[in-house]
Amino acid sequence: MPVSRRIFLVTLLICCILTGCWNRRDPELLGFVLATGFDYDPQTGLYQIVAQVANPLGSASQEQSGGGVDKKPFWVVEARGHTPYEARENLALKSSVELFWAHNSILVLGEDLAREGILPVLDLFERERQLRIIARPMVVEGDVVALLEAEFPLEESSSRGLWRQATTMMFERTRYPVNVLRESIINLARPGVEIMIGRVGNVASQTDASATTGTPPPAKMAGAAVFKEDVMVGWIGEREVAGWHWVQGRAHRATLIIPSPLDRSPLSVEVHRSHAKMAPRVEGDEVAITIKIHARGRVQEQTEIGDLVESRERHLSLERRTATVIKNDVKLALKRAQELNSDYLGLGNLIHRRLPQEWERLEPRWEEIFPTLTLDIQVQVDIVRAGLVTGAPTIK
Repeated sequence: MPVSRRIFLVTLLICCILTGCWNRRDPELLGFVLATGFDYDPQTGLYQIVAQVANPLGSASQEQSGGGVDKKPFWVVEARGHTPYEARENLALKSSVELFWAHNSILVLGEDLAREGILPVLDLFERERQLRIIARPMVVEGDVVALLEAEFPLEESSSRGLWRQATTMMFERTRYPVNVLRESIINLARPGVEIMIGRVGNVASQTDASATTGTPPPAKMAGAAVFKEDVMVGWIGEREVAGWHWVQGRAHRATLIIPSPLDRSPLSVEVHRSHAKMAPRVEGDEVAITIKIHARGRVQEQTEIGDLVESRERHLSLERRTATVIKNDVKLALKRAQELNSDYLGLGNLIHRRLPQEWERLEPRWEEIFPTLTLDIQVQVDIVRAGLVTGAPTIK
């Protein structure tokens, strides 16, 4: 082998082994954004961006001082601009390092922005190469800066606290919708379905020096904001969100309080599996949709004396009562959707998929037809066990 070829191969091997940042963007020169917030000022017409940036100096001081730190493990910075992109670029005027956005996991949307329209922010996230559409969106009822500056008792930053709390609620409760930004972007383009984004409220003040152990979390996740196209039209409560979960078949686990067949005292039933099927029926301008929900659950607690599971009559009564609670949640979800004229349940999209020719005829007047739509809700619940016991509590 010629010497020149050997030199070339050795040089190529060295270049492959030795790595580096070709564009001088070394990690220590970057600020990693953990959460991003956007809001809108109606008086000035400017967009506000709030970024929560990881602060390695705060984590280092924690380890060196044994917990007594002067610096937080995160830094919150905000800027304004005529567009969301200009506001984002104006952050460079306040940061000593270049901000890196690929690790952003939370997108907080202010209520003023939501009521103005979130399309410019969605466009930025969909278009910009660093921003990720797998971030979890949330609409905050309050100050965006206060939420991102809040300290969660068990987490190092509010971004991690919000992300983990949303994940916990997704698998434990049905009172909060957990989705990613990609779903909102897709729903905005799909016919017959509107956007719904989880609500974050009750942002607690962090200035109370007297607060000690037992301090409540700085934010409460409950309910949701619903939209008409990209404009927020109102809030919905926890039971309406639960109804949305039942209709969409997205209820991983739900705890329902049921009046006991024995003496109507409250008892807990946990639904651990459910699925739903929907079928539309169109006759002229009259639209009806049949929803069949099948759920399986178990009795998680019983305060009164008596057998519920072994007694066939009481068992069937308990299943009917549980089905009624689920059915009422779905009714509330539809009622609120028709009040706001926001089809966040996606019933119009169901017609679009199942009966495309009918949808082509109904779509121009869907805003008039949707408030008169009726649901035939059929719920079947199977109570399959009573926890780890086989009988009822007894007293000698």
